[in-house]
Amino acid sequence: MKMPPPLDWPNAGIGPDADVPAELRVTRDNWRTYPFSRWAFQHARELVPSRMIRRSSAPRVLKESWRDLSELRFPDGEGRMVRWAEFLERTYTDAFLVLHRGALVYEHYANGMTAETPHLLFSITKSFFGLLAEIMIVHGELDPESTVEQHVPELGASAFAGCTVRQILDMTDGVAFDENYADLDAEVHRYSAAYWTPQAGFGGVFEALKALKTRNAQPGTLFSYRTPVADVLGWILLRATGQSLTKLLGDRIWRPAGCADNAQILLDTAGHEIAGAGLNATARDLARVALMLLDGGWVDGRLAIPPAALDNIAVGGDRALFEQAGFPTRPGGSYRSQWWVNHEGYGSLSALGVFGQRLYLEPGSGLAVIRTGSHPVASNSFTDVIHANAFDAIREALA
Repeated sequence: MKMPPPLDWPNAGIGPDADVPAELRVTRDNWRTYPFSRWAFQHARELVPSRMIRRSSAPRVLKESWRDLSELRFPDGEGRMVRWAEFLERTYTDAFLVLHRGALVYEHYANGMTAETPHLLFSITKSFFGLLAEIMIVHGELDPESTVEQHVPELGASAFAGCTVRQILDMTDGVAFDENYADLDAEVHRYSAAYWTPQAGFGGVFEALKALKTRNAQPGTLFSYRTPVADVLGWILLRATGQSLTKLLGDRIWRPAGCADNAQILLDTAGHEIAGAGLNATARDLARVALMLLDGGWVDGRLAIPPAALDNIAVGGDRALFEQAGFPTRPGGSYRSQWWVNHEGYGSLSALGVFGQRLYLEPGSGLAVIRTGSHPVASNSFTDVIHANAFDAIREALA
């Protein structure tokens, strides 16, 4: 597939202002498509209503031990070698940070982004709420075997009725939904109207979830990655705690990690926080969260989150169901608590968001990669191979 040039939004003049030429002007209708996304993913909170997650009053200081990665070369997965600068350009990178053994060793920004710029993280959001659910499970605040309708009676007539919290966390609930981003007629595009399109998404995601009435498998017998399932989890967390998702993330993860900047969660057309795709944050704060996870929940000598919550994720999901689901660019993997788990090689945990958002953790080697982007292709599978090869090259260079 031939890709468009990676326009730099400040140089190209992309933006929302009235004096911007129509072919470069960002609107509420086009902001998720290229090239308008080059500006919009760094300014989504200005386009869509949001709520703030307050930063820590005692931010964690990031240790720095800089390394030069500019000479790295590795296979691009298409039959040729690629140099580091070309890799960053070809993957439409906005930010790329590398952590190794507790220190920030590499930091790069492009396309107008800075260390202070919050970036829309899309489905990395899911992983934050999966982690939050595991924290609550460890604390006895959430029963993984309780059913959806026990928490959200409004879903009692939907296909989610009878599914357990664990099945929702691992996306083995069996509810039918088409998440093929490349198919413009896929159900995911109509569903996302409840996020972004007021005139089409009346009632927001809660109304959209109640309308999902069909199963294509019995709960627990099929893994299928679908965004509405994360929104069901968000609704469950709201009901289980009586607190907003913004407060829960702030109290349980953001401030305990020592995050230095405010984050935001976008709101849907009915004013609900978007659990499936709404988090905006700086790359450096993702690095702080990554360090907390790599350190087993410890931050500056204090236990910020229970290690058992991380262990419950790292054990992974049903590998046989994952293999049947067909993710050829993610061999040896599984899905657990809204995280992608790799059981082969060095092992890893990944939080992934469309258009190039990646949070990659290797607890065994102490490596973490945080990257944000504005790729023209939504699915991260499109660049899985080149990223895996880049991570291998980074690990070898830092060893």
